[in-house]
Amino acid sequence: MGETIDFPSPEKRLRIAAEKAYQGKEFLQAYRLYRELYALDHTFAVNQWLVDCLQQLKDFAKALETADDYLTDYLLDPDGFLQIGHLYVLDGQYLKAHRWLALGQRQHVSEALLQQMRFEIDKVEEVQQILGMEDHLAKKDQLLRIDNLRQPVNYREWQSFVQGMTSQQLIDLVRDLLPRLRNVYLLPRLIEELVRLDVDEAFTVVDYMGDRQQFNPHLLHVLPEMPVYQHIMARINDTIAQEDPILAESVRAEITDHLAISYPFLPLEGQVDAWIDSYIADYRGAANSDLSAKTKNSIRLRKERLRAILQETRF
Repeated sequence: MGETIDFPSPEKRLRIAAEKAYQGKEFLQAYRLYRELYALDHTFAVNQWLVDCLQQLKDFAKALETADDYLTDYLLDPDGFLQIGHLYVLDGQYLKAHRWLALGQRQHVSEALLQQMRFEIDKVEEVQQILGMEDHLAKKDQLLRIDNLRQPVNYREWQSFVQGMTSQQLIDLVRDLLPRLRNVYLLPRLIEELVRLDVDEAFTVVDYMGDRQQFNPHLLHVLPEMPVYQHIMARINDTIAQEDPILAESVRAEITDHLAISYPFLPLEGQVDAWIDSYIADYRGAANSDLSAKTKNSIRLRKERLRAILQETRF
């Protein structure tokens, strides 16, 4: 009887062909082969090769989009952590590079890697800060146009605004314009960027009620990590969601929209129950007699303003 011939599996054949193309610097062919392999072997290892090919092809945006499938794995892998940070820098997404660095700090990435990433960001931003001086006025005009729209900021418009912007350029721009801005959808986006950059200084802004407020980004969290936000969501889940899931979903949806607009000026911790009870009373058409007249009036005015903002911008 003749010997049985073991033919390589489709995955192995693709891997061998892709590696050969990569070693021959035929990166487009290697990418196409790895993409076929990825359909059969959807793993972090193959994803890394895809991202590496795209980086060699200088398609940094697509490389980052591809890496998104395994972002946690990249964060926990030393080479992967540096690669993603490097890609953000290469793609001119300096603010996201800072976010990635901050995420690495929270995940206890080694200090040596953090320093290496920080050094790269600082050096590139130093050069960009000089080269981007002419772009400052264009970015300022773009931000004022977004503000004048008084509408939610779409993803593409925001990406266009932050593309190529260094952390210092954003801080300088916001410091100059923030007190003048009136788009209640724009303000939380800008404030969140300052929070992610951990900027430690006081800023003044006109909030959704038309009042001048001060805040320090260093003392804040992004909205989902704000203690009051978490308290509100936990109370909804632990109380009305158990009794009336449909009502809970309505309250959760509306209050989430309201908190997104009012960030970072959220309800006081001691008023969380009062706020939730007031929404429940609205939906049930019942008066909330447990609240003091002053508290009820304050909450009612703020809810009316938030509902009016959403109504004005709803298509």
